[in-house]
Amino acid sequence: MNSNDGFRHHPSIILEQLLGALFTLAILFAVIYGTTSYAKYIFLLMVAAVVISYVWWKRTLIYFKDDELVIERNLVSKMKKTIPYSKIASINIERKVLNRIFGTSAIKININSGVNALNAEATLVFSEDLAVKIKSELSSKVFNNTDCIEDDVVKPLINFTFKDILIHSIFGMPTGQSILALIFLMWTIISIFLQGSGITIPLILFILVEIFPSLGGVIKFYNFKMYRTGDTIHVQHGMLQTYKSSFKISRINAVCIKQPLLARLLHKSLIELEVVGLSDSDGKKPTICLLANNNLIPVVMSEVLPEFIYDHFSLKQPAAARYPILFEYSIAVIISVLIISIIGYASMSYFDDSAISSYVLYVFLIMAVLTVFSLFICAYYSYSIMEFDMGNDLFTFVNGVLDREMSIVSYDRVQIIEIRASHIARHFDLAKCKISLLSSVGERNISSGYFYEADLSKISDRILERLCDGEYDYKFSGA
Repeated sequence: MNSNDGFRHHPSIILEQLLGALFTLAILFAVIYGTTSYAKYIFLLMVAAVVISYVWWKRTLIYFKDDELVIERNLVSKMKKTIPYSKIASINIERKVLNRIFGTSAIKININSGVNALNAEATLVFSEDLAVKIKSELSSKVFNNTDCIEDDVVKPLINFTFKDILIHSIFGMPTGQSILALIFLMWTIISIFLQGSGITIPLILFILVEIFPSLGGVIKFYNFKMYRTGDTIHVQHGMLQTYKSSFKISRINAVCIKQPLLARLLHKSLIELEVVGLSDSDGKKPTICLLANNNLIPVVMSEVLPEFIYDHFSLKQPAAARYPILFEYSIAVIISVLIISIIGYASMSYFDDSAISSYVLYVFLIMAVLTVFSLFICAYYSYSIMEFDMGNDLFTFVNGVLDREMSIVSYDRVQIIEIRASHIARHFDLAKCKISLLSSVGERNISSGYFYEADLSKISDRILERLCDGEYDYKFSGA
């Protein structure tokens, strides 16, 4: 793979970079052509954009050295970007629609840094065969494996059928989004029965909130496969835009086992990872296990992520935590009832008919009662669900009233620890802990419930112990 002459991007990258701008300028040119003398300047601007992009492509060279990747560009100013292989966190291959048309693939290289966590450190576009070859050789240098295993040879731990992918796309949504979709669906049904003219808006909103995301999930996770070779995890999926990624187990910052409310009713869970620079195109954490039966999750963890398994001795929130939680939700109840009352009063005064005003009054009274009831139910679950647990190398937070999430984090990944306590919580020696760590979407905060401050302080104490005893893994911090 070493070449003194260097590699260039595939020429199709010129069109890929200019497609949006050229399309806009072409429409503008077509609209004003023949009506104004500015049309020729639009055409010259299009030509200039193509020339500049061509020069950018021609003057950019990529070198694969023995221990580093070098990207050089010599335009008005000279640019040289050097990426040591030892710093690479993940290597991904993506194929969008344009890539399929031109027979190319985009190699996305990410390093374990919060500076470019949202964007790849380097995106290299080559012909499909060359991209596969380069990724294979890079994998051999970075992950100590060739990353060249045929799909029919690899046997995934779980075979996800189209039905499984469809279930994941529908029931794996956040609960808030599902509730919003249900409201729009009920609005649509009521409009149909009342034979009203207002069916269009709720129907469009339901399609935007529920149907399109579900279809997008099916297209995104189509042909989902995940397997582990040595200390490297491989993930691939996609229908229109294929996605292949490889990353070392040591680059994982946290493991998140999630259960949205609807999935919990089906006794299913999914697993997401926090790996710096490995966010999906929609900015979400990478998924390594779609919604699967809860009894399969321990199997996936033991086979794929045994490094994140330890003996749990979970702590529930102490009884005194009920008081600050109840206070917080009481404030939410008061604010919610005030808002509903104001809207209800304004709605009643809008109608002159007393019968309709009474009907509106009953509707808003029911809404207020249901809101109060729901908030106090949430307060109860907020108290009973939150857990905290510490192991020798890992610690765990369990959060979520509607969408349950268990976050297993390595001490060596923690960037900032913040322990806060309100006036009421301090009275009972309670506090909340917020952990900041580098994640696939830049920086992620994980918060705990209310626990004794002395127990939460043990996290920072344990990190200091690992530093003093030499247990701390500096590779985890991206050093």
